[in-house]
Amino acid sequence: MADAAVESASPRLRSSLRNDGNDNISLRNMKSPRNERRMSLRKAGSNYNFMLGEALLGIDLSNKSLQEAVEEGDNDRVDIDLDFILPKLNICILVVGTHGDVLPFCALANELQEIGHRVRLASHEVHRRTVTSRSIEFYPLAGDPKLLSQWTVQSGGNITGEIRQGVQDLSVLAAKDAMVKSICKSCWGAVTGTDPYLEIFDDTQHQAIAPFVANAVIANPPCMGHIHVCEALGIPLHIMFPQPWYYATKSFPHPYSGLSYQQPLNPNTPQARSNYASYAVWEGIMQVGYGKSINHWRSHTLQVPKIPFNHRYSNFIAQCKIPFSAMWSPSFVPKPDDWPEQCRVVGTFTENSGGAGVAKKVMLSPSDEKKNEKLIAWLKEGGEARKPIFIGFGSMVIKDTERLQTMIMEAAKETKIRIVVQSSWSKLNVYGEFCHNVGPISHDWLLPQCSAVIHHGGAGTTAAGLRYGLPTFVCPFFGDQYMWGEMCFRAGVGPAPCPVTQLSTEILIEKLRELSDPSIKEAASKLAIAMEEEDGVLGALDHFWSALPRDSMMCSVGLIMGKSLLAKYRIKNSIPVSHEVASVIANWNRKTLRLPINNAVQHDARKLAGSVGRQVVQETTRRNDKLVPHGTTTYALRHRGGYDSICHGLTTASLEFWEWLFRSIFQFYRVPDKFARKHGLFGCIFGLIASPLYFAFSLIMTIVTVVDRLGVTVANGVFGMQWLYFIDRRANATVYMDRVDTSTLSATGTLISNESIRCVTEARQIAIECRQIFNTCKPGYVSDHWNFREVDIELLSSKVINDHGKSKLELSEVEYKTLEKRLDWAKLRMKHLSYNRFCLYVGEAVHGRFYTSETSNPDRISEAASCYLT
Repeated sequence: MADAAVESASPRLRSSLRNDGNDNISLRNMKSPRNERRMSLRKAGSNYNFMLGEALLGIDLSNKSLQEAVEEGDNDRVDIDLDFILPKLNICILVVGTHGDVLPFCALANELQEIGHRVRLASHEVHRRTVTSRSIEFYPLAGDPKLLSQWTVQSGGNITGEIRQGVQDLSVLAAKDAMVKSICKSCWGAVTGTDPYLEIFDDTQHQAIAPFVANAVIANPPCMGHIHVCEALGIPLHIMFPQPWYYATKSFPHPYSGLSYQQPLNPNTPQARSNYASYAVWEGIMQVGYGKSINHWRSHTLQVPKIPFNHRYSNFIAQCKIPFSAMWSPSFVPKPDDWPEQCRVVGTFTENSGGAGVAKKVMLSPSDEKKNEKLIAWLKEGGEARKPIFIGFGSMVIKDTERLQTMIMEAAKETKIRIVVQSSWSKLNVYGEFCHNVGPISHDWLLPQCSAVIHHGGAGTTAAGLRYGLPTFVCPFFGDQYMWGEMCFRAGVGPAPCPVTQLSTEILIEKLRELSDPSIKEAASKLAIAMEEEDGVLGALDHFWSALPRDSMMCSVGLIMGKSLLAKYRIKNSIPVSHEVASVIANWNRKTLRLPINNAVQHDARKLAGSVGRQVVQETTRRNDKLVPHGTTTYALRHRGGYDSICHGLTTASLEFWEWLFRSIFQFYRVPDKFARKHGLFGCIFGLIASPLYFAFSLIMTIVTVVDRLGVTVANGVFGMQWLYFIDRRANATVYMDRVDTSTLSATGTLISNESIRCVTEARQIAIECRQIFNTCKPGYVSDHWNFREVDIELLSSKVINDHGKSKLELSEVEYKTLEKRLDWAKLRMKHLSYNRFCLYVGEAVHGRFYTSETSNPDRISEAASCYLT
């Protein structure tokens, strides 16, 4: 029965029919572990087929209660899991850094595309070919990664070095600040715009690219603009990085703090406390350096409120509990005990991987073989007994290459150890019996033919060497490279690190000999075996998928119809709907439409539609439906200063009071100066006269701000509420991108069938009834988010079962029993239920109204998508 059921199911359903147990339906023996994990990430755009739940599996709960079935582990008698199936998303990956920073995210992008999503990777223009050669859409960010790397090497990649470099040469500091700000601001075009160089790169594949507006963002921390553009669009953000960032830990300091990475003796030592504090210090310095520029950008371009200027608002990521995926091996450096739940160590990202995370053998192309024939011959001369040690410093800019070359050659001659040296951004030219040069070449081909590695300690290079079980010696230049050198030493897979500036011939000779130590080789081999079981890309996808606020991303009307649709707008009663559903509603009411949209809005990728609370995109008077932009994620950064306790709230309110007060007094200078610059002497006189009015208004806003902060503090700190605001509604402002082509609204309605209108209308009415029942259960935010409300599932179940839910939803006896059973199933697995999840459960019960033999076409409403908001 089980085998036949699996074979007859759709590919999507087969991937979801996996239960634990020896005799239950399972695909575990049919697929490799990697493919099994990939299958668990359901294909984008799949729809629900609720009927297969019981009809296919023949589940019968009549003789045994669901509670008993779950407790006894009788999985064949328990209904299959019912969860959201995400539709196709536009996912933007923002990456600032070198070639080694971009490559791992290319692997992630390819996996996301395999699942069915549209992915755009935005990075520096020099990385275009790297990205597009892997069939990934590209967008150019500002900045020069080579220059950024050079500046970081010069400063040592720490706070004191940055200050020292700025004092010595102010022009370097100014140029660096300008580049960082331009990178930050270019993130907006990456999530909403079109590649500005699309026509230059005449590629037919790229010419057909449709307009892009991101539905979710994955970013590394150096982008800086990531959370601000996500707040503007109301979309989720996920941080991924092979360095510890944002989230403080006592285990090791911030990479740019300049503190020692030696392991603290215990969590209470001054070193451990300094490690923890270094993250807040770094974010505070970033706010001091770039806060004013970012606030100007937020106000003038993104049109979201400015962020108060004090230390309580410095670390947005941690305050908003943004998920963070640490891109290193948990076998190498486990997750720190003091990291919160939203942080996860997922593993290293690799493009060439086999069954798990292990790198598979890579062969050189015929052209590369010919290009490196001397190297191949030299490697064969040594054989297995005399494998060389690899030395390479990747994208690091070395000041004195001649000194380093001499050290390598002298150390090789002294130890008689063969060494292969790779040149990259810095040219290294060695020669002699024991040395050989190599240029750009695949590490996955070269490293397996080496016995150990010496490098700068980049996260990717470190992981690559350890995956092949190679002892590792790190010569760090800056930042996290010191961390990876120390971690290699802690794990026993290499000698103690030595900064490249302190490296000498004597030290290099000593380290070369240590790399051949049997105990280090054994430790490296054991670590490689553990890393074989990991797959960082799929680990990151698991984390990304589980962290998405799916409850607020789905179209409620679509869920009731069994459609997986992305919510883009809200209608009456705050019901989220998709483009497709909105198109049916709009065209159904075509004769009574009023369009408050001017021509300047059309096709302008940079035009903002305004706040969610104000902008009305479309009004249909016949049904009194207003389509307003729907933000799936609420950040409200200006309210993330810490109102979770009385102490934090009073501190934040006090700091903001003084900021607003000084801003009010400053109006007596700012207003005359502003008008004088525009209109000269008469403008200055007018400004002097008007400045008291500006002062009075600013003083009123000061009072409003203080009352609001104190009100939120009392509500959240004393009564356990989760309020965004008390009287200051500006916290609700969520700007949304809108691309409206009004010409499509004047098209004929022939594309919309009567059956489409019937299905959407009936599902919409059910959604309204669901909302009314949901609202009687006192919905609220049960965790630290403002993305969607939830209710107590026991209370909701009682409302449905005992308070005439059957009659309110107009359910048949079979539909009522199906919903009752699903709610019983849910009560064993969760305490709270969101509105969209309730709609999903109701959709399972009423699916027969939409999936009949006469109207089984699953695409019956997608035909209307071209009529509205394409």
